[in-house]
Amino acid sequence: MRMSLARVLEHPTLAAAEPTVRAGGAALDRRVRWIHSSEVLEIAPLLRGGELLLTGGEMLAAASPSQQRRYVRELAERQVAAVAIETGPRLPEIPPALLLEADLVGFPVVELCRVVPFVGVTEALNAELVNESVVRLRYGGDLARALSGILSSGGGVQALMDEVWRRTHTRVALFDRAGALVTQSPEVTDPADRPSLVGALTSRVTVRGAHAATLAFYPDAHDDVDVLAVAGERAGEALGLAMLSGNPPSTRDFAASELARLASRADEHRGRIDQLGELVGFDRSAPVLGIAIGGSTTAGLHGLDGLLWRHGQLAIDATDTGARVVLSMTDRRHAAEARAALLDDLTAWARDHAELVVAVGPVVPSLRALGSSMAPAESCLRRRSARASSVVVDASTTMVMDWLASDALRAPAQRFVQGQLAMLLATRHAERDVLLETLEAYFDHGCHKTRTAEALHVQRQSLYGRLDRVFGLLGGDPTGTDRALALHLALKLRHGLRLGPDPA
Repeated sequence: MRMSLARVLEHPTLAAAEPTVRAGGAALDRRVRWIHSSEVLEIAPLLRGGELLLTGGEMLAAASPSQQRRYVRELAERQVAAVAIETGPRLPEIPPALLLEADLVGFPVVELCRVVPFVGVTEALNAELVNESVVRLRYGGDLARALSGILSSGGGVQALMDEVWRRTHTRVALFDRAGALVTQSPEVTDPADRPSLVGALTSRVTVRGAHAATLAFYPDAHDDVDVLAVAGERAGEALGLAMLSGNPPSTRDFAASELARLASRADEHRGRIDQLGELVGFDRSAPVLGIAIGGSTTAGLHGLDGLLWRHGQLAIDATDTGARVVLSMTDRRHAAEARAALLDDLTAWARDHAELVVAVGPVVPSLRALGSSMAPAESCLRRRSARASSVVVDASTTMVMDWLASDALRAPAQRFVQGQLAMLLATRHAERDVLLETLEAYFDHGCHKTRTAEALHVQRQSLYGRLDRVFGLLGGDPTGTDRALALHLALKLRHGLRLGPDPA
């Protein structure tokens, strides 16, 4: 059974603390990969994602409301499973600003009402997590040996599928690259029960690097999806070998793989891109977008194919260290809306794949413009993976920032930020952070004061006071002036730059 957040909170070592969920209660089913404790406010960059973070809360008691909100936002962006905060004399209650931010981003916050030794909690729970990993590893080894025996005795795809069903007790189906059903186990004759990729847990089957098929599981509520992920990985390898001997990849399969490989350089290979798109079956005039994925993909990016097929036709090229996906969308009029829905789906999917980085390029109007989508996604991926990020990244919103933050432009960008924000940066540390955050939120919300106040969780009169202070330092209200763009850009750029020590 997977270690969910709800299950962790019921563990005897943690239950003794009387854990009470104060925010994000709808996400108690998310997976916990590790238990970690820290009293550091800037801990998020040091985490990989999937951790339950335990903290005594002393640093939160001393933090400002804006720092408390940032603490939650950074943990949520890092795909941390939850934070459990111990309350007591130094922190009588979890700060309201922190809870409001957590509710806004759907991040679980747990109050620990009694003191428990964090060392004992982490040792006990992490030991169970390691043990579960060992059990899954052994299960995968046993399944691999059974499937190898079938292959060595001349068994084919159907024999392998039957063995997977027998060992997992979960219905399983195999679809070709185009999404058509190849076979299933057990056999179901009723058309109403015909399996589909929609809603299934999926693993990719590759043959000589080409995406040849998709293996789909249909678990019940009691099935362990982590065990099925292991089964999908082992079965995918065996099915790939069986298909290589009995049904090798077609020209169409190799065309899809090459199309994804060439996507970022589509401008240099327009004729080849057109030819490959035709072989794959893409409509050359349909809108497309590129997706770049970094991290280990040896498990077939479990569940990704089924998710993507809901949004259009696919061309995929995957290696052990990453994947490139070209998604051809069928509805030109609503392509941008479909992309937004895709980002939401990918963000939810990535919660169980914290070791990955997924960068989604902008939607472009046709296959010939594909490079304008895949190239930014790959550039974004390179920058994010260097920081071991585990979030889904919208490359459309980071293109300008990546360009301006490049090594060649770093020094000019730093001078630009210092020049635009000099008077704000010269204020004392506590006030400076509040003023910068307020002005950035004001621009982010279209200079709409009511929406800005709601986003910052402050009263409108408090916001007006902050803005008056900001505008006084800037020499006037920049709203609707030529200065607004430069200031907004400087506020975004400052996050990736070192702006010197805090003023005394």
